[in-house]
Parts: sequence; structure tokens; C-alpha cells
Amino acid sequence: MVNTHRYGGGGIFNHFSVFTSDNQWSKEVFVHEFGHQFGGLADEYFTSDVSYEEMLDTDKEPWNPNITTLVAFDGKWQNLISKGTPVPTPRSKKYKGKTGVFEGGAYMSKGVYSPSMDCKMRTNTAEGFCSACENAITEMLEMYTK
Repeated sequence: MVNTHRYGGGGIFNHFSVFTSDNQWSKEVFVHEFGHQFGGLADEYFTSDVSYEEMLDTDKEPWNPNITTLVAFDGKWQNLISKGTPVPTPRSKKYKGKTGVFEGGAYMSKGVYSPSMDCKMRTNTAEGFCSACENAITEMLEMYTK
């Protein structure tokens, strides 16, 4: 925890996470950075000032459990998608709150997909983690506690 009112944070999987203490979003940023550090979760945003068009090689499957390029999607959150939900899943009202494969994630608007239209790994205003992120965190907890 950094003693400042400035907005910010960061998290490196299996190493550390950092967040500022006195910002209106400090609690939300802490949860988001915990997702990186403990769960190996990727950022799911793709329309911010820090977006990159070539963050990932879309010909390869990313290792993070909450993003996919659909190259090797089978081992990710496919089991959480309801029958009849299209893959890729349109970002429309019909699929709000559903698990799907929504284009946009890891700072990229095209070629990378995330499990939900909103999640703590995408916005500070999300109610919580999406089901795929929850599963990834649960798997890590079980690995350390069994």
C-alpha cells in the first residue's frame, strides 16, 4: 500500500501487488491488482488511454485464465458458457451478466476475448469478478490450501 491520494496500482503474478491508500477507488484497485498478483488474471479493458494494438500475439493462446485468442480455448472457461450462447459473443444487452467470449481484452479491441461484458478486471464499477476470474482465484486458493 502506497500512502498517497493519487490513483494507481500494479500487480505481478506470484510476486507482488501495489495500490494507493487514499484515493476514492483504492479498495477497487486493490481487488483488481489482487486479481493480477494472486490469480494471474489479465486486464480485460481495451478502450482506455493505455490500450495497445499489439499487446499480444493473437496467433498464440495467452496463459492468463481470463483472456483468449480462441487458438486453444478448450481449457479456459468454455464449461461456464450456457448452451446457445454464441462464440464469439456479441456485446449486447442480451448477454449482459452472462459468461461468453466477448471481443476485447488485454488492452486490445480485436483478436483477444474476455469472459464477461464487465468484471473487476475491466472496470472499477463492476460488482465483482466474472465467473471465469472467480474460478481462477478459487483454483489458486485450493492449490495453496489442500
